[in-house]
Formats: sequence, C-alpha cells, structure tokens
Amino acid sequence: MFHYLRNHIQAFFRAIIRVKSNWPSSIIMILVIGITLCLPATGFLLVENASKLSSKIEYEAEISIFLNKSISQDQIDFIQSALEQSPAVKKVNFEPKIKAWEKLQEKLKINSLDAGISENPLPDAFFVTLNTLDSNIVDSLYNDIKVLEGVKEVIIDSGWLKKLRSLLYLIKAGLLVLGALLAMVLTVVIGNTIRLQTLTHQKEIEVSRLIGATDSFILRPFIYTGIFYGIGGSFVTIGLLTIIIELFNRIAFKFESIFGGLIIFSNLTPSKYIFLAIFATALGILASYFSASRSIRTIKNVD
Repeated sequence: MFHYLRNHIQAFFRAIIRVKSNWPSSIIMILVIGITLCLPATGFLLVENASKLSSKIEYEAEISIFLNKSISQDQIDFIQSALEQSPAVKKVNFEPKIKAWEKLQEKLKINSLDAGISENPLPDAFFVTLNTLDSNIVDSLYNDIKVLEGVKEVIIDSGWLKKLRSLLYLIKAGLLVLGALLAMVLTVVIGNTIRLQTLTHQKEIEVSRLIGATDSFILRPFIYTGIFYGIGGSFVTIGLLTIIIELFNRIAFKFESIFGGLIIFSNLTPSKYIFLAIFATALGILASYFSASRSIRTIKNVD
C-alpha cells in the first residue's frame, strides 16, 4: 500500500515539474478549457436566473370562474367561502354582472338602449389569483371548482407561463447538447496536448521502460497533468462566471429606474460549481489516459 501511494506521489510531482517546465502552453491549455466550459455554463446561468424570475411572477396566474345567470346569492357566497379557504388561492375577487356590464359599456362607449340590448348578457364572475403553478394542485382546484353548483365555465389563465417554462426546458436541453459537443472538442484538444508531451518525453519513456518501469508507472504523470488542466480550467470558468455576474449586476443597478425594479443575477450554487470542477477533471483524466496510453503503445511498438 505504501509503495503504491509513493508511486502516485512521485507521479504527482513529476507532473508538476512538467507543467512548470512548459508553463506557457500549460496556461494556454487551462485558458482554453476554462473559456470553452464558460460558454455552456453562462447559458445555464442565464436559464437558472430566468427560471427564478418566472417563479417570482407565477403569482400573476389567475383562474376565471363564470357563473350561471340564474345563480342565487347563497350559492355565490358559498363559492366565495370555498375559494377563500383553499390553500392554493391567494386572492379572490368577485365581480357582479352589473359592474362588469357597466365597465364594458364604458370601455366600448355604447349604451344598452342604443345598441338594442334589453338585458345584461354578462354573468357574475370570480377572478382568483393563485399562489402556485404546481400542475397537480392547479388541476385539482380546477376540478373542484368545475363541479360546484352554479359554475358555468372555468378558465385557467397561466398558459403563457407554462410556455415560458417549456421554452426554458428546451433551452436547457440545447445547452446540454452544446456542453456535450464542447466536451468532445476539449477531449480532443487535451488528448493532442498530452500526445505531444509523450513525444517530447519519448527518450525518458524509453529509458524508464529499459529499467523495468511498467506502462501504468509511465502513464501516471500524464494523467495527473490532465487533472491539473481540468482543475485549472474549472477555476478559470468559475472566475469568468463570477466576473460576468458582477458586471451584469453593476449595470443592472444603474438602470434600476428604467427596469422598474432591480434585477439581480444570482450565482450558481456551490454544488453546481463542484460538479463543474469534477466534470472538467474527469475530461482531463479521460483525455490524458486514452491519448497517453495510445502514444506509449506506439512508442513500445516502435522499440
């Protein structure tokens, strides 16, 4: 166990020496990884903040309830009481048909006598503001209201927000595809860099093999180099995202009066940043392992 751990420690320090000895290309490699990962990460950041913004405006959703014309006042009072006791309801507004008819005449600038209308064609109605858009809760409330005596029609006015959330879901799916494509590109780039390093250290590899070093022993420093690239790239991505958020929030603060309120970008959670670091490190390990293994086998065959 101690021998195995010592081998890894030695490989770790050999990787550090190699990175330091070729620091310009190492820095460029880390920047390439960080900037490339920043593209899907920024898109995901925008979607996350848009989702939070939509959750803040979801309370604007309403259910419109239109009553039968022959409904009694006792039935109206019962429906209003039932709505006010529902935990999914934030506000209940009852609009009598007389008031609705007066508003319509005023808006259209018409007179019922001049228009030849002998009676009010509008029904009494409730306009209910919801405090949730959970589909199960809303559907349950819709079904409960629909069966109440005196209710003629129920309309849920939240389709636009569902469309917005569907759009955000599609954007997330698109970002995942983009992230997968960029991950493939990074795998190729890291792999080519590691392959060039194996060619640079070809003599060292040949000497190591002559003194009895195994392929895994020769491979370890290159894998640690890939780990350094991945971790360094993730730190660059995190730094760029932090700068983007800070710049946007400063600009948004200046235009607060125009927006009618302050729009603040929230940073990603620590768990998402940890996932980003693990993902970048995994890319570095896989790319360096396959590329270095292939190069070492090629050198072996040449020998």
